[in-house]
Amino acid sequence: MSSHRRLASAALGLAAALLWPRLGAAQLPALTFEEALARARQRAPAVVEAQGRVAEAQGPVAGAAPFLRANPVLEAEVGPRTRVDGARGIDVAVGLTQPLELAGQQGARRDAARAGLSAEQQRQRDTERRVVGEAAEAFLRALHAQERLGLARQAEEAARETASSTQRRLDAGDVPRVDVNVARVALARARADVADAEGDAEATLGALRLVLGLGPEVPLEPKGELRALASRPVNAPSEARARPDLAALEAEVTRAEAELRLGRGEAWPDLGVGVRYQREADETAVLGTLSVPLPLFARGQETRVTAEARVQRMSSALEAARRSREVSLASARALDRKRQEAVVLLEQEALPLLDENAALARRAYEVGEMGLAEFLLVRRDTRDTRAAWLDALLLAALARVQLAVEMGVLP
Repeated sequence: MSSHRRLASAALGLAAALLWPRLGAAQLPALTFEEALARARQRAPAVVEAQGRVAEAQGPVAGAAPFLRANPVLEAEVGPRTRVDGARGIDVAVGLTQPLELAGQQGARRDAARAGLSAEQQRQRDTERRVVGEAAEAFLRALHAQERLGLARQAEEAARETASSTQRRLDAGDVPRVDVNVARVALARARADVADAEGDAEATLGALRLVLGLGPEVPLEPKGELRALASRPVNAPSEARARPDLAALEAEVTRAEAELRLGRGEAWPDLGVGVRYQREADETAVLGTLSVPLPLFARGQETRVTAEARVQRMSSALEAARRSREVSLASARALDRKRQEAVVLLEQEALPLLDENAALARRAYEVGEMGLAEFLLVRRDTRDTRAAWLDALLLAALARVQLAVEMGVLP
């Protein structure tokens, strides 16, 4: 008996081992709205690239960190000396010189480098803001496509039932042949709608994979309610700070101003301060040295002119971006308000009547008070209205996402 149990147990284990991979592969991982946004913020290709630019911007900061920009210069001279009387000796000279900038150029370089790093950090935040908005839009479209597919399949099932019942009534002699043909045409259209909806669902999932940086082999199943996401509240930022794209422009203005100070400082001469030890024959000397390059020709003209133009350009860009943000934010608020009104209008005045209309039309068709064409027209109107409601939910959810992106408050 025990051997039979062992054989049975082994058989069950083998069957489980063979079936388990297939069962696991059939289960699609559910992806919520918040999870999609979090993954986009961490792994989206654009975000990874922005993080790399921030790392690169650390280089100029490290280069400007030392107290002095130029390294000290060590010079050595050695050579034979022959006197008039024929005596020979060795002359040695060793000098150490440190170049010094007198107009604060190194401080200007530090300010420019730090402003450049700040600009890249703000651009990274702005990239995250835009990528998260794109991920939210892709997720909503994928979720909407799934719900439209479910609606199309319900319509296909209803059309199949109608075609079957119409065929039975034809066999009983209650309806003409044309009713069967009309029902079959309606079924074919419903099946075509399902195929089209399946294609849209796959396309939206592909767009979502692209935003999230996933390959085509990764299964996805967006999980959530479109109605809840369409009414998701948008809260004001917790602290008063500039949107990252504006903050990046402000940092660019600061960097341009620092570069302008650097160009103006180049008009001042640099000093070379040092000490020199020299031995000639039997005599030695220790000398202090001072060198002053004369800025007669190179006076930082290129740096100064370029920086002045850059300050003006970035300041104009910053003002234009601020005006554009106010306009975009006002438009996003108005669009969000109107699309919410459209959803409420359909939910309050149209959706409550659909089930009643469908039930009344079906009852009238069954008792012969309504023809098949009229019955199919009522049913199509019911489906179209539900589809319009789903479309209104998508538009409302997209408008809410756009408002959150403009305000910079997406989770």
